[in-house]
Amino acid sequence: MNFNQCSMSQEGILLNLEKGLDSEIRARDLCRDLLEVLDDEKDKKIVEKILKDEERHIKITEELISIAKAFYINQ
Repeated sequence: MNFNQCSMSQEGILLNLEKGLDSEIRARDLCRDLLEVLDDEKDKKIVEKILKDEERHIKITEELISIAKAFYINQ
């Protein structure tokens, strides 16, 4: 398969990225909620690390959406 070819449609790729973004946002929000109820500092540090990862994943996925949209606009 050529690099510029894809087996999925533009709508399919963007839909999957949007679904992924929604999942990352939900995971981030759940981590925030969990931090409010945890008492153990060790557990809190683990969840805080996961929260930072989720925030990075959100930024990465948002950038992927922008790249995909720009790719299809330029075709």
